[in-house]
Amino acid sequence: MAQLYVNRSAMRAITRAAARSVSPRRVLTWGGFGAAWFGLRALLKAGRAADEVLFPEWKEQPVTQPVFLFANGRSGTTMLHRLMSLDEANFAGFKLYQSIFSAVAYQRFFQAWDQSPFAPVGRAGVDLINRAFFNGWQGIHELGIDKEEEDEALFAYALNSSAVSLLNPYMEDYEDIGWLDGQPAEDRRRFMDFNEATLKKRLYAAGPQKRCLNKNVFFAPRIKTMRERFPDARFIYLVRHPYEALPSWLNMFYEKWISHSPELEHDSPQAKTLAQMSFAFYRYVLEVRKQIPEEQLHFVRYADLVRDPRGVVEQVYDWLGLELTPEYRAVLEQATSKQRAYKSKHRYSLAQFGLSEDDIYEELEDVFEAFGFER
Repeated sequence: MAQLYVNRSAMRAITRAAARSVSPRRVLTWGGFGAAWFGLRALLKAGRAADEVLFPEWKEQPVTQPVFLFANGRSGTTMLHRLMSLDEANFAGFKLYQSIFSAVAYQRFFQAWDQSPFAPVGRAGVDLINRAFFNGWQGIHELGIDKEEEDEALFAYALNSSAVSLLNPYMEDYEDIGWLDGQPAEDRRRFMDFNEATLKKRLYAAGPQKRCLNKNVFFAPRIKTMRERFPDARFIYLVRHPYEALPSWLNMFYEKWISHSPELEHDSPQAKTLAQMSFAFYRYVLEVRKQIPEEQLHFVRYADLVRDPRGVVEQVYDWLGLELTPEYRAVLEQATSKQRAYKSKHRYSLAQFGLSEDDIYEELEDVFEAFGFER
């Protein structure tokens, strides 16, 4: 059984950063997260132990040609992921609760509950959880425990996640926490044993003939490690003009930060550190694209996705060698008609965060050139 790996080096760095940036609000935030982290890990360990007894066949489940959607934040991964997730005949992704409770035993329990007379009680509980924990990004990113979501919980369990910076913006000690590709080989192997086991369990619970479909905005500095473990994987990179994506991304973090660190200004040094992380992600993709053949790495422009979401999905399916079934075409048409009608009410500027277009261009001139972005 793959153990629940923990990056102990990251744990020490997070602890040091917390000790230097103590405040009453942050301590409450850290305490709540810490309790949830230890408690959920204990539950997950119990569920995985149950799998060894109840569902040992999960070990034989292949992970064939998994599909990973990734991008810098606020570049359309959620839209494309949720549109493709509607194709339940071909794909199995993670809803948020499925990545948190990633044992077959839990997922089969929730499936049975959903089909039982107690389903309305469960629905009421889900709605309560969503209102209590996921209202903070309302209008920015639709989040819910029952929504298709990225698999970052798997990385958070291991403390291999840049999302930890949502809890403490003073991240000078651990700003490289999510760079899986840069970790020692043995650490990467141990984490990937856990990650691969999780994907096998998800596919076993969802249906053995499906392909894994994941999306993640922290994925870029993990792509080499993922390709080593899944050499037949397919990667789809969504790219949006940095002038548009970056301020939206910074604001998403800022909205969470001020709940526990209200002293922060938009143009704080912490926002600059987060911006540097984003620049590094962009540049890393340019590096790895030289090493991955076109049949494994496909690029989607955010502007194309917003303008013609159905057309982009059709192009992706053609690249993957898949056909859209009549059933999927029908639900896709319904979903994309809603997408075309959506207009964001939010407007963000680089100046809010103490950045200028010249700053971004100087950092990412090679990215502008590679993707033909106008300065």
